[in-house]
Amino acid sequence: MRPLLTAALLCAAVSASAAEPLVWFDLGACLKTLPEDTVFRHDAMNYVASLQGLVNRDGPRLALRFLEVEGASGRINLDEYYLDLLRKDWLKDAEVIPEADLEALLKRFAGVPQGTVLWDPAVPATMNVAATVCGVEGWLPVRKGGAFQAWLTTRGLLPPVRLDLSGRFTGVESGSAKCDAYLWAKHQYLDTGKCNPTLMAYYLDGWSAAPDRPEAAYPDLPNRGLLNRDFYIARKAFFFDLGVWPDETPVDDRGQRPGTDRETLMALLRAQHAQNDGKAFTSVGGFVPWDTKYTNHGVAGGTHEPVPTEWEYAAILSTFNAIMDADALGLVCLPNASAWGHFPLAEKYVQNPAPAPAPLEEKTYILVYMGDYDSAAWLARSMPRLWDDPARGRIPIAWAFNPNLAERVPWVFDHVLRTKSPNDWFIGGDSGAGYLNPNLLLAERRDNGLPDALDLWGEHNRRWYDRFSYSITGFVINGFHGKMPLRVQEAYAKFSPGGVGMQLTYEKPLVDGVPFLRHASDIYPDGADLGKAADQMASFARKGKPRFLIFRWILQSPSTLEKVAAIMKEKYPEHAFEFCDPHTFFDLYKQSLERR
Repeated sequence: MRPLLTAALLCAAVSASAAEPLVWFDLGACLKTLPEDTVFRHDAMNYVASLQGLVNRDGPRLALRFLEVEGASGRINLDEYYLDLLRKDWLKDAEVIPEADLEALLKRFAGVPQGTVLWDPAVPATMNVAATVCGVEGWLPVRKGGAFQAWLTTRGLLPPVRLDLSGRFTGVESGSAKCDAYLWAKHQYLDTGKCNPTLMAYYLDGWSAAPDRPEAAYPDLPNRGLLNRDFYIARKAFFFDLGVWPDETPVDDRGQRPGTDRETLMALLRAQHAQNDGKAFTSVGGFVPWDTKYTNHGVAGGTHEPVPTEWEYAAILSTFNAIMDADALGLVCLPNASAWGHFPLAEKYVQNPAPAPAPLEEKTYILVYMGDYDSAAWLARSMPRLWDDPARGRIPIAWAFNPNLAERVPWVFDHVLRTKSPNDWFIGGDSGAGYLNPNLLLAERRDNGLPDALDLWGEHNRRWYDRFSYSITGFVINGFHGKMPLRVQEAYAKFSPGGVGMQLTYEKPLVDGVPFLRHASDIYPDGADLGKAADQMASFARKGKPRFLIFRWILQSPSTLEKVAAIMKEKYPEHAFEFCDPHTFFDLYKQSLERR
């Protein structure tokens, strides 16, 4: 049953769907008509996404048709999938105007941009500075001297140039032109309070989209996060792309002193913390671009592995009260969040009632944590394949959808909670209502002088957990930072009373009546031989029972889980495997702890 909307939300829904026509721009078809030049197409996509952020600031006026993904029964267009879904209700009265010509699109919205900001290809970081300027000033970003600027100019489509970033940054402040560009933007926009005090964006700058770099020819433009920018521009986020390690120079700025990127990142985060006065968490969209920079992978030119680099980045964010909306490589692209993000969520959603307590038996109880959904992009892109899977509803599933992602993809949360089966359960993922390392919220664990933020974390999670009726946190990541102190466990016990799954260890397995349990292992099923996954999971079983095992699965389908569970039960009957919903699992685990 769909939760009832309040009168205010109903009014918002009507105004959003009926106020103005929705232009449905076929970006995929448009790109095929443009020059076969990756850099030109990169710049065109960046321009359209930036325009979309400005156009959709107050409501859904421009949506893009672009992204092909896997559905439950083959390839589909994700943008069509969600438009069709939203036209059943929220947008049912909206006039939809199709368009595929770029020049016609820009003429239609010619009155929206207030000017142009030229970014400097000699300092690629200025592409992100221009994105920040775009959100605050309403000036669209254009690469100076590029073919796309010439294209706009010859057609009379280039808005007046209000700011030229070329030649401004030489490294006089930090020793790095790259970092000076971000520090200039900090002084102009962060320190003055012109940016969103609770939102930032970590997306690739212009370095990897240059004619003289081999990766510029890489055809997978969606993985650059270009079409994610609309949401952050609409909400005036501050953009950056910086390395995290103190002991190396990044591949895009070999002349800097080692660690200058990291110091700049910390300066930005400290300025952001000052803007919200430490009274709110900042959500940072995007992710370390580990295939391109900052790691030892491929052309990235670094010395550190990708996962430790992710963890170092998470640690830095955590110490400044920032959480990650982790648009990681592979499923980076999320079009139309600036449009569909106006979807009016209900004030309260109710999950399935917790099952009646079951008796504890001599079994091996299993909880499969279905993740990783600490990224709005990963969540929205995966839903057509996973949610429409015919096996969904036949086996209990703990869907680890971080509830804070509803800030960017509210329509997804409404859809899944409205169409859930009795076997669909929703729990917090890494590490609750946002990905951070909670140990680093303690003042004594920080090296930056900022005060303790554990109580703030509790309040932040309670708001999101209450809205979606969450009571369980499936996976808390502390990265390099060890055992969870008792004080942090006590904080989790207040907002996650049903149970907490852990990456690392903890002081006590039962705190204030709340059970804590470390994950057994990550499992990556091989679709060609699901027996391997079954054998791997079964290897954690022991003779002594009851036994409780949490396995983390990433981007796996209900059909795969159903098949693996069947193999395990048939092949290993002596272990009496029982696949549980999260409430039953943690309740039985709690019973076993209380018996000891």
